Amino acid sequence: MDTAVSITYWLFRPEVWIILAMVLIIADILIGLNLFVLPVGVSAALVSAALYAENRFWFSDTILLEDWHDVLIAFAVLSIASVFLIRRMFQRRRDETPDINEY
Repeated sequence: MDTAVSITYWLFRPEVWIILAMVLIIADILIGLNLFVLPVGVSAALVSAALYAENRFWFSDTILLEDWHDVLIAFAVLSIASVFLIRRMFQRRRDETPDINEY
């Protein structure tokens, strides 16, 4: 039971999520993972912002992320949404540029 308590403690720390976000975004940029982990890093940053806002009582008495599984579900949903949004955003930019091989 002690391990479950420690995992729950770390999942509710915004600092952990922002560190994860920075590591994933920097890894995607430096290693060149072709936008593979960039959306996951963006969603980790959004989860960190939500946890920070919730800890600072910006949502008044509303608790958005109550249990550890709520945090992970929010992370998963934001990851899937950011994958589609970022892929679509970069796909549009590629379509607008002319291909030098077209004659």
